[in-house]
Amino acid sequence: MKKTKFLVLLVLLMFGLKGFSQNKITGTVKDTAGNILAGAVVTIKSEHSNAILSYGTADIDGHFSVAISTDALNLVISVLHLGYKTFDKKITNTSQNISITLEESIEALKEVVVTSYNIEKKGDTLSYSVSAFKDQKDRTIADVLKKMPGIEVLSNGQILYMGNAIEKYYIEGMDLLEGRYNLANDNISADDVSKVQILENHQPIKVLDSLVFSDKTSLNIKLKNNVSVTGSAEIGGGFSPVLFKTNITPLVFTKRSQALVSYQYNNTGNDLSRSNNDFSTSDNLTTGFDAVRKNILSLRQLSQPPFLGARWLDNNDHLANINYLYRIKNATDLKINLSYLNGSRMDHGSRNTTYITQNDTINYGENIDNILFLNSLNSKFTIERNQSKSYLLNTFVANTFWDSQRGTIINDNLDVSQQLSNPYLLLTNKLKIIKPIGKQLITFDSSSGYTDTEQELTVLPGQFEEILNDGQDYESNRQGTRLSTFFTENTVGFTKKLGAFTISPKAGLAYKHQKLTSDLQKTFDGNQTQIDGDYQNDLQLANPNLFITNHLNFKKDRWTIVLKSPLYLRYFKTDHKISSQQQTLRRLNFEPDLTITKKLSPYWEASVRGNIENRYGEIDNLFDGYMLKNYLSLVRYNSTLGEQTNYASSLSIKYRNALKALFATATFGLTKNENNLLYNSSIADNGSLIIESIERDNEVTAQSVNFNVSKYFSKTKTTLTLNSRFSFSERPQIVNGTFGSFKSTDQRYDVDVKSEIAKWFGIGASSRLTVARLQSTNDQFSAIKNLESSIATFFYLSDHQFLNIDAEHYYNNIGTSKNNNYFLNFSYQFTVNKYNLDTKIAWNNVLNTKNYISAFNGQFFSSENFYKLRPSQFLITFKFSL
Repeated sequence: MKKTKFLVLLVLLMFGLKGFSQNKITGTVKDTAGNILAGAVVTIKSEHSNAILSYGTADIDGHFSVAISTDALNLVISVLHLGYKTFDKKITNTSQNISITLEESIEALKEVVVTSYNIEKKGDTLSYSVSAFKDQKDRTIADVLKKMPGIEVLSNGQILYMGNAIEKYYIEGMDLLEGRYNLANDNISADDVSKVQILENHQPIKVLDSLVFSDKTSLNIKLKNNVSVTGSAEIGGGFSPVLFKTNITPLVFTKRSQALVSYQYNNTGNDLSRSNNDFSTSDNLTTGFDAVRKNILSLRQLSQPPFLGARWLDNNDHLANINYLYRIKNATDLKINLSYLNGSRMDHGSRNTTYITQNDTINYGENIDNILFLNSLNSKFTIERNQSKSYLLNTFVANTFWDSQRGTIINDNLDVSQQLSNPYLLLTNKLKIIKPIGKQLITFDSSSGYTDTEQELTVLPGQFEEILNDGQDYESNRQGTRLSTFFTENTVGFTKKLGAFTISPKAGLAYKHQKLTSDLQKTFDGNQTQIDGDYQNDLQLANPNLFITNHLNFKKDRWTIVLKSPLYLRYFKTDHKISSQQQTLRRLNFEPDLTITKKLSPYWEASVRGNIENRYGEIDNLFDGYMLKNYLSLVRYNSTLGEQTNYASSLSIKYRNALKALFATATFGLTKNENNLLYNSSIADNGSLIIESIERDNEVTAQSVNFNVSKYFSKTKTTLTLNSRFSFSERPQIVNGTFGSFKSTDQRYDVDVKSEIAKWFGIGASSRLTVARLQSTNDQFSAIKNLESSIATFFYLSDHQFLNIDAEHYYNNIGTSKNNNYFLNFSYQFTVNKYNLDTKIAWNNVLNTKNYISAFNGQFFSSENFYKLRPSQFLITFKFSL
């Protein structure tokens, strides 16, 4: 009791010493017509500075109440509301009630500046202060981005803002890396960045900025004024086995040029192919008319564990990059992006698969031992002139891959050897021109590309003896296939503003031609022979399209409406040379896409979207001759061209408050797919799978609900992020000749906390719970539960050294089977500030955890994967900030 009284007296004494008056400003906000203005932002500022002393918002009745504690004699009250002029008034520092009337304004809220100590919002731009979120352990800008509320960095490096992927990643307003921004994000020193800017509703083409609304978001890195060189250089080694790590990545910035050159090597589990991830999006109007790498043949591989590659990835990677941007004049940029990757991965472990049918379940086990070799050379050459009166873009891409894989599968005491060659060539060119002619903008787009892949899979001993060799064992199979694709899309149109409307009609022609050949050979008694008839393919698919479309934008006050209304005349012709079958198909498709967005208040926004889209089968799911896709799967699609009509609708509600550093999103989605094909999966007792397509109308339905909340607490330097997802889907399936309906229900819950509790201590904790259920008409799998939890503690021993202890727990439950995996990791880092040198000593997997078990559901099966992990390892690295 005495202790309680003492604390109360101490608090009263502190308030008494403070000596500030506690006043309350109340009032009502209306417009000139007397209508209530809910959601108006009320801020109280000092008379002689822009520092916000207190703030609040008007409720649904227009009332507000703001408490203020300051010794200032006079204050300034400001009231902001979307579509109205800002109200400013000088008041005395006393409790009072004020009636406020706001006048309408044709100006949007773009000139309103709302500032907290960590985030500034000016119109559609949010500026995060890097120094406010950075702590002693953070080295790169990627480390800091993960703690900024509203921003999420996925495990593959992709950056999301309020649940949606960013469109552009700028450095000082320049797009150096064209979607492959991992390399910069992982190497720009956090000490060299002053702000991270989020550009909401960003239109990257300047001439369209006030004409065509964009709901996309981009990110801009603002460097400190004196920074012209940044990046890092790192070298390290350890055991066991013998470990090496090298990273030399300088970045140079001037007013007219930017350059990033990098060489990296490691065998420590850091996947360098991640730096080549391209997050660019295609703006082609015709679905499927872009370059996508297709792996027709494959080796059976394990699913990847959900944690860092340093725990499991047995790799040996080299990566070299050259990226250069030079601004000539008249806002014209020349860009060169070159990347070479050479690497290998070991894939060790086992898999147990349970197939569910209407009458039975089939269990199948495999021990997997693979090695994958990665080789690629990627190049991109870009010229872009982005002016307020015209636009020009030409991008040429040439990518080559010459990957190969080999491995051994052991099942039922039988060793199966596999070898795959998987080369790939991609060439594309994209041209875009926008020029004013009269009072409208004329737009011309042209995109063309060519891809080619010739893949070969060898399997020893031969598989599917009953089908391919009259039930007799034989030595091997060799499956060869080649797929080449040429495509082009060309459009012309104009853009014109009509009051609050902007119309952008276009007309275009698209054409795609694909050719697929394949042959299956077997070796029996030392003789290699071609398996003729149903085991060869030679077919072509031609697909010309004519289309017209209009992109209608309406933007006024709080409303934004975007309507895309394309009309396609599609023609398909397939020619099967071996079976002498031909098929033609003509379709007239109207595919409207409507999005309506309303700003409910400066903080709240709601949008609804509905669209219809038609998709058609590609040549790689049209062949009528059997193809050995992997050692267990013999596949053919001996039917008509696949047709799918997709109906989708969604409702999204967003809340973002820069003052409170609070961001939230809720999204509800419904989809229905109408298909003309079903697939019959015939599963043998040995796990082998034969897939054939059957013409039968069917529907696939899905519903989903997503929630995301992110909040930053400045007093404790804590970022809290909560995510949840609920989804349900139902699809028909034919398994072993029996028709059934398969229902899948999935739940996911995420919690993530990053906090600097004290100057000497920081902590990060995350947890993810997933629950998956799969059932058929007559049977049901046991629910699969996965729980992933981690906690990282940081002890700041001084201004230049800290100790890090990580603990991780992974749990899954499948029926009566329960599995637990534990990890413990230590690291110590010492910094010599004079030389910008970090010395880090790390001991990974202290407990020497040897295996990891994961589980997931497929369309009609469940799978358990047992992955062999990296052993306990010791690593020391030296890192310089450039």
